[in-house]
Amino acid sequence: MMDFLKLENIGEVIAERVLKRPVDGGEPQDVVVRLGRPQPDMDHDAYFCPFEILGIGPRKVRCAFGVDAFQSLQLVLRMISVELHCSRRDAAPGMYFLEPGDDLGFPEEAD
Repeated sequence: MMDFLKLENIGEVIAERVLKRPVDGGEPQDVVVRLGRPQPDMDHDAYFCPFEILGIGPRKVRCAFGVDAFQSLQLVLRMISVELHCSRRDAAPGMYFLEPGDDLGFPEEAD
């Protein structure tokens, strides 16, 4: 049985993006996506890349694992994209990056 990594914070932030989400006709609120530096996980001979999304639901640090730092970055960007697009459909309709109606700056995964 594999032990899951429990992270309290993302460590060193290497990138941040601020999205906006409309709330009940008022001023849009910030949705902040923070990406942490990929780090080695010596217990599993792998790398993990942490991230968090603030402004939608409770704060929770998540991560993606890869065989090296590069793959962990590739996979975490996919995870963030899925999380944001699901939130856009459910919890944060109308969420946008630069202007209302635009994309989120993260490609939507094809089925």
